[in-house]
Amino acid sequence: MRRRHFRRIVFAASLPLASSLASSPARAGAWTPDQGHGEIIVTTFFEQAGVAYDQIGRFTPTPFYRSAQATAYVAYGVTDWLAAIVLPSVQSSSLGAPENQRYTGLGDSEIAVQARVWRDDSTVISVLAGVRAATSGGATNSWLQGPNQPEYDFQLLLGHNVSLRDFSGFLDFAAGYRLVGGSTPNEGHFDATFGLYATPELLVLAQSFNTISAASSNPQTPQWAQAKAQLSLVYQFSAGWRAQAGGYVTLAGLNAYRENGLLLGLWRKF
Repeated sequence: MRRRHFRRIVFAASLPLASSLASSPARAGAWTPDQGHGEIIVTTFFEQAGVAYDQIGRFTPTPFYRSAQATAYVAYGVTDWLAAIVLPSVQSSSLGAPENQRYTGLGDSEIAVQARVWRDDSTVISVLAGVRAATSGGATNSWLQGPNQPEYDFQLLLGHNVSLRDFSGFLDFAAGYRLVGGSTPNEGHFDATFGLYATPELLVLAQSFNTISAASSNPQTPQWAQAKAQLSLVYQFSAGWRAQAGGYVTLAGLNAYRENGLLLGLWRKF
């Protein structure tokens, strides 16, 4: 099996800080902050897995895996069309018997730049390029270890504000490719977000996160894939501040954990 990259660092980055009006563009995701402004999203994830998907997508038992991870997504508008992004993270993870592994330290972290290349009153297109710092990937055994080399992300992002009857919302899509070092196969990613304001203060987010790696002939780093679904609520409790709570589950995969987890987040615009 293959270790899973902690893709949700980028997941947090793709959660738009949308206005309650569809005519006012959402922020983050495909949208970039205004010059001199930005946002911070701090998110903590708690997840576990006792089974995994094998090389043909069937369930197989694994040593019990548990992880807690805290990430901070910080985006700053260098210009009205260019944003600088920093994504540090820390984690504590463990594998049960017979592996009996524990790890506490840095998680996957990334720096990136995002450029808006087109927009109109309701739609925006942007591109992102980033580099992820080398990491051991957490509690390690032969299939959880990462390449311990820098990884390079490239994404195309599309955001569109929508209106459904009396409700405003947005769609956000990200398609990306990650260059991974060593013998580990490169990865393709596709993420989708649907956000809808149930009230001016309460945002409902339904999200899908999908990864599939390139083919690999190396049994130590085989091809892997994972499809995850996430549902969360984001509540604005004061001007510029929001709180997020939700859950996620792995729906399908190859050589990947079947994870279940909860998330808690705090958003701040500045």
